Amino acid sequence: MANPIFGTGDYRYQVEDGFFKRPRKWSYIDVADVAVDKNDNVYVFNRSEHPIMIFDRDGNFLDWFGEIGVNFTTPHGITVGPNGDVFTADTGDHTVRRWDPNGKLLLTIGRPHNNSVEQSGEPFNRPTHLAVASNGDFYASDGYGNSHIHCFDAYGKLKFSWGGQGSGPGQFETIHSVFVDFDDGDKIYAADRYNNRVQVFTAKGEFLAEWGDLNLANSVRKGPDGLFYVAELDHRVSVVDKDGNILARWGDKDVELDDKDTGGGLPGSVSRNPMIKGRVMNEPGPGLFSAPHGIAVDSKGSFYVAEVSESYAGLDRGNRNIQKFVRVK
Repeated sequence: MANPIFGTGDYRYQVEDGFFKRPRKWSYIDVADVAVDKNDNVYVFNRSEHPIMIFDRDGNFLDWFGEIGVNFTTPHGITVGPNGDVFTADTGDHTVRRWDPNGKLLLTIGRPHNNSVEQSGEPFNRPTHLAVASNGDFYASDGYGNSHIHCFDAYGKLKFSWGGQGSGPGQFETIHSVFVDFDDGDKIYAADRYNNRVQVFTAKGEFLAEWGDLNLANSVRKGPDGLFYVAELDHRVSVVDKDGNILARWGDKDVELDDKDTGGGLPGSVSRNPMIKGRVMNEPGPGLFSAPHGIAVDSKGSFYVAEVSESYAGLDRGNRNIQKFVRVK
């Protein structure tokens, strides 16, 4: 069966099933997040014995670093900065860390296994992600227990914070990740999961806009084409423009198969997504989702969706814990 195509009109994407070539017998367990560096190498942040696996642009395995129980407790968010440094967020030990490209630890912010008071606004209580600004500052989403974004300088000194629990502008109900747009004045895009939206801020934390019509927004990234890609925990991915208008989405509706389909249907037929009432009945299949948790876009406009497994039972998705999509032109 050929790899299926998703989306509509000019915004159609084909999944490359089984793209990443892991070492034999290695497992992902859960892929919490994914990031891409300037050379389009892909960093897969997962909860296995090899927490950070690195692949080249063709899916070939390059390297790995980190150790559960030593460097990480619960891997959650990852970003690669402009100079190649790697930034990670760990919800289990309440820290964010900075590593050089070879996996040498450069900086730890937070007290390992010693959290701040819940909703106090003081870092950290289960931080979820961080992103680097053009001036070297970085922004950390203190997502599960604190409902705040914190801005640090390049040395880890706290500069300012904003947020608070709620549904108003600048408030959050589980801020799950952040993205800094270098090309647009370092605007901050925040995935506000349980408010089902993405909020947009200035680099100083001033509220600008919000995008709705999302189901449990977990992660948002911008591609070289100016489009934004949103991973939604509720089994879905959306492609949106700079104003948040939906251009394409899939995962909770029928999907398109290309004219080489040999899966039993007619050319151009549809395949039903095996989901009901928010639960996955069985393996959704290539290009469909159980629990999109992180997303990243490379320099060619291809994007990668990382998935965890909390939202489905008894399934090991293997290579489909991290899937690649290529735009069809």
